[in-house]
Amino acid sequence: MICATGVCVLFALLIVREVRKDWTPYLLLAAALLFAALTLPGVREIVSFARELESSVRAVGDGEVTGIVLRALGIAWLTSAAAELCRASGESSVAGWIETAGRVELIALSLPLLKELLAAAGFAG
Repeated sequence: MICATGVCVLFALLIVREVRKDWTPYLLLAAALLFAALTLPGVREIVSFARELESSVRAVGDGEVTGIVLRALGIAWLTSAAAELCRASGESSVAGWIETAGRVELIALSLPLLKELLAAAGFAG
């Protein structure tokens, strides 16, 4: 289903670029929203599994790990989608800055977990 939709979007993009080039970013945004909607059932399963895992295994941080991982996945996914949308619109420099900001956010998000792991290993107090 997703591959067929992708091929249809590709043909629509090729046509739109020939007829109304200024509509391309809007079609790309619509395609991104469509693909996000198509993947929501899978995302729900992943979140459900993560919550089951969190309730059965309380290791580091009383379930904080699962929250960090889920937020990191969300940041990575949204950063990638936004950067690709910028690249497709011809703004590769903006895409690069979005990816850099996403990396900084991922590092900042992971710092509490890293501190806790270092403390558990006896490297930090």
